[in-house]
Amino acid sequence: MVKTHLLAACGLYCGACYHYRAGLPEGAHLLSDAARGGRLLDGYTCRGCWSDQLYVHLGCRACDLRACATRRGYAHCGECAELPCERLRAFQTDGRKHHLPIVAALRAAQRVGAEAWLAAEAARWTCPACGAGFTWYETRCAVCGASLGSYGEDVPLVRGTGRFSR
Repeated sequence: MVKTHLLAACGLYCGACYHYRAGLPEGAHLLSDAARGGRLLDGYTCRGCWSDQLYVHLGCRACDLRACATRRGYAHCGECAELPCERLRAFQTDGRKHHLPIVAALRAAQRVGAEAWLAAEAARWTCPACGAGFTWYETRCAVCGASLGSYGEDVPLVRGTGRFSR
């Protein structure tokens, strides 16, 4: 079992997470955005799902999927014969766009290995123009202004439908 801190138990790539990136030196723009939005800045020091420094949100700190993977001795849910279980499907369809591809991501991580999957994800979430990392919802690079292939605006989806709520 290879656990890497940026391959979350659920199949998310923590390296593109707003909370992870905001805690990096190059994430100052994200902290400023959070402060402008009235959010408390405590907790923006996450280092990934399997690290000892998690985001303060209970969804991360008390994650049922990570707890289940730990109990079963898995590095991620893709190692489980029950993939996709009901709990994972509920998470996948909870209305967040970046949750939608988790089952496919887990299958890919299992097929190619954690290291290769992480390398591909790191490349996917890096600005092609300047090499700066970006989050799931940043549409323009904070460093060079280039257009990014993100999920676009963070607009919630109607739970379980794949449609936007607007």
